[in-house]
Amino acid sequence: MERFNLDRRSFLKAAGSISALSVAGVGLVGQPRSAYANEGAFPEQKYGQPLEATVDPATGKLEVNEEVVVRYSACLGCYSSCGSRLKLDRQSGRLISVGGNPYHPSCAYPFLNFDEPLSEAYLSMSYASGKGNLTRGTSCGRGQATQDVYSQPDRITVPLKRAGKRGEGKWKPISWDDLIREVTEGGKLFLDAGEDREVEGFLALHDTKTPMNPDQPDLGPVSNQFVMLGGRGDGRTTIGTRFTNCFGSLNQYGHGAT
Repeated sequence: MERFNLDRRSFLKAAGSISALSVAGVGLVGQPRSAYANEGAFPEQKYGQPLEATVDPATGKLEVNEEVVVRYSACLGCYSSCGSRLKLDRQSGRLISVGGNPYHPSCAYPFLNFDEPLSEAYLSMSYASGKGNLTRGTSCGRGQATQDVYSQPDRITVPLKRAGKRGEGKWKPISWDDLIREVTEGGKLFLDAGEDREVEGFLALHDTKTPMNPDQPDLGPVSNQFVMLGGRGDGRTTIGTRFTNCFGSLNQYGHGAT
C-alpha cells in the first residue's frame, strides 16, 4: 500500500472538511474533492441512522427527509436544563437519537432565535452557503444518554403499589384510576398485604378550618398533615406548590438529592 504523510495544517483542513459532511444527521451533497478520501476506502452506507435532511453546500438548497420527525425539547439529564433535539421515525414513533438544540444558548453559538424557521435549524448544523454555528447544537454525554434512560427496559411507566410488608420490596402495578381513587378516598389499602388498618386519603385531610391540635393552634388546620416532598425541579416543583397551596397545607418542600 502506498504510504503518504500529512502535515498538521493539511490534516486539520481535511478533518474540518470531513466533519462538515454530516452533522447531527444532516448530510451535504456535492462535496468538493478535498473532502473525500480514497474512493474505495468507504463502502456505501447500509446501516446507521437515516438522514434528517440534505443540504447543497454551494446553494444551501435544503431537502428534508419526511420519514424523520425532529422535535425540540429540554434535557433533564442534570440541572443545567440545556436544550435537546429529538429525532424520531415517523412511521413507528421510535426515538432514533438525542442531540443538542440549536435554539438553546447552552447548546449552540450563536444560537437561533425562537422565531427562526425550522429550515434555519437544519442549515445551522451545516456549513452550507455560509451557514453554520461554531457549536452546532451540541449536547454532553449525559444529555445524549437520556436516550438510554428512555429505552431502559426496567423503566417504571405505571404506578406501583406495595404488595407486601414494608421493606420486603414487593410491588404490583395498578392503573392510574386506581391510584387516584385510593389516595383520594383512602381505606384499607393494604388489606391484601395483611395490614388491617385504615389509611386516610386526601378527602379526610382536606379540612382547612379544624385545628390539627386544639392545644397547639400554631400547628394549623388538619390539612397541614398533608406534606408534599418533591425531588428536583424541572416543572414538578411549581405544580406541587400549586397543588399544596390549593389543598390548604403549608408543608411543601423539595430535596435535590432524593
